[in-house]
Amino acid sequence: MRKRDALLSARSYLTILIGFLLGFAVVVWVEKQMPTRVESSAGMTLSQDFPPLPAPRELTFEEAVWARVAWQYYVNNTQPNGLANAHDGEPWLSLWSVGSYLFAVIAAKQLNILTADEFDERITAALFTLGQLTLNPQGLPAAYYHADTLQILGKADASAIGMGRLLNALQTLLWRYPQHAAAVRYLFNQWKVGALIENNTASQATAPLHHWALATDEPRNSFGYRLYASHTLRLIDSAAGLAVTNPPQGQQMIDIDGIMVPDEGLRTPWGRQPSLISLPYLLTGLELGFDAQSAEITWRIMQIQQRRQNLRVSKPPISTDYAEPAPDFTNTQPDSQPLQNSVLRDSTPEQTAITSTRTAFAWYALFRNGWSEALRQQVQKLQVPGKGWQRGLNLDGSNNNTVDADTNAIVLESLAYIARGQMLCLACLSHDTQPTSSAGAKP
Repeated sequence: MRKRDALLSARSYLTILIGFLLGFAVVVWVEKQMPTRVESSAGMTLSQDFPPLPAPRELTFEEAVWARVAWQYYVNNTQPNGLANAHDGEPWLSLWSVGSYLFAVIAAKQLNILTADEFDERITAALFTLGQLTLNPQGLPAAYYHADTLQILGKADASAIGMGRLLNALQTLLWRYPQHAAAVRYLFNQWKVGALIENNTASQATAPLHHWALATDEPRNSFGYRLYASHTLRLIDSAAGLAVTNPPQGQQMIDIDGIMVPDEGLRTPWGRQPSLISLPYLLTGLELGFDAQSAEITWRIMQIQQRRQNLRVSKPPISTDYAEPAPDFTNTQPDSQPLQNSVLRDSTPEQTAITSTRTAFAWYALFRNGWSEALRQQVQKLQVPGKGWQRGLNLDGSNNNTVDADTNAIVLESLAYIARGQMLCLACLSHDTQPTSSAGAKP
């Protein structure tokens, strides 16, 4: 009886112990399901089977129509001050979307959608208005503004990644269109771009300026976006060059279907569905031209996608793009904030994964093969004449009918790449005034 009484009195402790052991077993099982990670410090070299980059060619008539559908977004959404809405009909913009707008204008000029006078008028207005933006205490533009009033929306913090995209566009203007160089230099005289690195308290707490620690609320905080933005941010000064090219935790790699790619952070519950992010690597190819690292990463991501399509036993598709919610401006006046899609904001990335229009066109431009053509065909139905291109296809096959600046800018960039090559191209400067007949055709 004494043993029985002892067991009865100890049952609550046994229950806790058994529960702990079960919980520990679940954690161990989940860890085993996670893809293998390793740290690489040697960088990546280009695979021997990396395909030759396609030579420029004239656009077909149909492609020229696609370009004009994309440009219509900016016809509809350019404000009188010369900047454009980030979302159709919603008067807000971001540093990232302004960079997209400038690239869209450059692409429209190269495709002869805009005349030289129209191009100069748009760029002059945009650069002038950028010079009028209210700056934050660090002397930098804020991440978000009201597109009409130019009031800062939300926190006044700058976005390092958004600024990186904007600087990429401004650098392209400097090289390809020197008539606007004085206006670009004026912006650099106004903006204290060095503060993007120097005021990084997270870096200073450990090794000052040796690492680049992004803000915790940076919406594009991943290795790929860091790499994309670093191409321009490294030009701020010598200390910035060291910081932005030295990730805080090193370069983590992850094994997906036997192919090692950068670990962008698992975005789905329990690690059952690893995520890939292709957009920053694709943008590097379209705008700056691939380097060996970005080209190899892009090539590996494409191989993973192709392998999963060809498996006899199907695996869940891996999306390389995600629907991005509009920013939440709860601290601003109701009449000066964009409509927030709370369903999208509160969804898990697994629910927001999409086959996006922007990446489909970028793959179509950079790797012209059967797979990229099939991907482009999937999103062809998403063009809305008179409005622009919709964002993409949801996992259930339904349309994500958001029409935004980024999607339409990257469609234009991709088609300009097909016709003229990368956006920042020193050997292409003499070709800026030469027409591309099919691209100039009116739909």
